[in-house]
Amino acid sequence: MQNNKIIKKIKKKIALEGYISIYDFLDLSLYDKKDGFYSLNKEILGAKGHFVTGPEISQIFGELVTIWLIDFLKKTNYKKINLIELGPGNGTLMADMLRVFKKIYSAQLKINLHFLESSEHLQIRQKKVIDNYNIKVFWHKNFDNLEKKLTKAPCIFIANEFFDCLPINQYILTDGKEWEPKNWKKLCVKFNENQFYFDNLPLGNNEKNLIEEMLINHRANFSKEKKIKFLEISPMTNRIISSISKLLNKFNGLTLLLDYGKNNPFGNTLQAIYQNRKISFFEKIGLSDYTSLVDFSNIYNIAKIHDLVAYPPISQRDFFLQLGILQRAELLSKNCSNLERRNLLSSVDRLISKKHMGEIFRVFCMTKENSQPIGFTKSIKENIYDNSSIS
Repeated sequence: MQNNKIIKKIKKKIALEGYISIYDFLDLSLYDKKDGFYSLNKEILGAKGHFVTGPEISQIFGELVTIWLIDFLKKTNYKKINLIELGPGNGTLMADMLRVFKKIYSAQLKINLHFLESSEHLQIRQKKVIDNYNIKVFWHKNFDNLEKKLTKAPCIFIANEFFDCLPINQYILTDGKEWEPKNWKKLCVKFNENQFYFDNLPLGNNEKNLIEEMLINHRANFSKEKKIKFLEISPMTNRIISSISKLLNKFNGLTLLLDYGKNNPFGNTLQAIYQNRKISFFEKIGLSDYTSLVDFSNIYNIAKIHDLVAYPPISQRDFFLQLGILQRAELLSKNCSNLERRNLLSSVDRLISKKHMGEIFRVFCMTKENSQPIGFTKSIKENIYDNSSIS
């Protein structure tokens, strides 16, 4: 089974130009306004969908993110904020956050809520969930529209598993030493004899300069023992992080990113996901999700270019352990049956275990001012997880 309309559009572009870049292939497959994966699919997240995110695994995910944010808000004394979630999915994370805000911090804070969401199906789901909290939501299909609608207040950006699904360009080492830009070519997709296949193209001048810069910045990754063969760059990530950085400089605030990733641009991490399993890349074009590891070193560097305070990413495991995930699980389990307790502990294990999401998922923070957010400093002044009223 394939998405024939998307395949037709991809073939048309290949027929016109002889190829389609990996970036354009992903952009069409995922984000075509009429026939893309996110436009057509009604069941994207959850056991019946194509992937499961942290907030869907346990309510504790959203609770701890909110506790972390409240600590930041107390330090900065913000009374009014633009709270912006990028790619809210089913709305589960924000629903859990609003529940905690309502119970322990609603009197101190006015929230203008914004969702960046291109899928109309997901917008409908989000509305149903958020309607319970009597708060007005502004939906935006692109970042340009979002910028125009923000009020003059600090901006709090939350993005969980958002940047991993943005289109990327891939480059491959074809010959010689990896630190020489001339040895790299750009991967593309072609079609012949009723099948799609990968090929490569020479770099344009702009791409040569970009690759050279990336190789210089990451020279320390090269070694005689392990040769680097692939390099991945997400132009859309660069644009969005630059836009966010400008807004933080303009209005103040912070950004919290949670995603699976690494601290360099190297490796072939692009994969197709269909119904919670990995499949071959061309198996279900337009019907499968495509995802790749986020390069947090690149995001960090963009933040620093814009003179923001950027904290090196930490593991999701360390982030949640410092926020008291085990204590919270123990508190919730007191009123659970044996089966409910096992399920609760299993969900916590999925979030923090090294064999599940604990290590591969990273948490990154950037702010306008050095507010020492919890988890990103060497010491924690207090144990803020002492409030049982959010249960």
